[in-house]
Amino acid sequence: MGNSKRQLLMALMTLVLLAGCGLEEAPDAARYQQPDALFAQVMSNVNDSNDLQVILEIDHSRLGAEAGSAMPPARVLIFSNPRLEAQLIKQNPLAAIDLPLRILAFESQPEGLARVIYNNFDYIESRYSPGAPADLRTMYDDTIAQALEDIPANQIAAFTNNKMQPDGITTIDSPFDFATTVEKVLAGIDAQDDTVRFDSVDFQQVAREVGIKIAPTTLLLFGGPAPGAKAMSNAPTLGLDAFCQKFLVWQDADGNVHLSFNNLLAIAERQDVGKSIPLRVINYRLSSVFEDVLNP
Repeated sequence: MGNSKRQLLMALMTLVLLAGCGLEEAPDAARYQQPDALFAQVMSNVNDSNDLQVILEIDHSRLGAEAGSAMPPARVLIFSNPRLEAQLIKQNPLAAIDLPLRILAFESQPEGLARVIYNNFDYIESRYSPGAPADLRTMYDDTIAQALEDIPANQIAAFTNNKMQPDGITTIDSPFDFATTVEKVLAGIDAQDDTVRFDSVDFQQVAREVGIKIAPTTLLLFGGPAPGAKAMSNAPTLGLDAFCQKFLVWQDADGNVHLSFNNLLAIAERQDVGKSIPLRVINYRLSSVFEDVLNP
């Protein structure tokens, strides 16, 4: 990365950390009790299912507080239905950006009430699989129903807009092979001082285990707890889709390799939440840093 671009990014990230938005202090223990109880119920439901498996949990609020950035309670569970995911990715590799499945337990703003929220199948279909087979919708709905068992209906929130257009995805073509691209992207993530890797998902391996063949497809999950909490401070539902951040490295039918990720401003627009300065800076940073990483 050139010195001028590096200096610009450093200045922008300083602006994020100094931004005077959101909570001044971390939530007290009482505010976590109800969102944590909802999260625990979802976790129990997933663990009790023979079809589902927990991949990762991220407590955005507590991680942010530890990094010095306060935000309302928001805790996401990332979990897998391997057969469902393999079939969706076989139809459209980009669907892996929204997989594995996620449910967020959070404190709604400004009401201060505990809720859970998720993406329904209309979101997935509009973004990746127009005219998707009915059996995929049924499998998706059944999976979410299992995860939400015993959650009161009045504590299940929904987005006003359940549609998402494909133009909310940024794709960078890679001049490298698949393994080298993954290696370079991971190195780029690790080079960010305020960023941590959470996990990765090898969807090709997941699909292989259920007897479905797909091209190499790997999702990298990472984020910066401090700047992320700043961006979520007035919009905790961004903890479902925008954070943690997700990089998808995938190979198309012609053998070409690509890096794809969400435009965070498009996610904010779909959720009808503000496009804060911290969110805009993080969104700019994603494209600028990783275009350079994949320069030959």
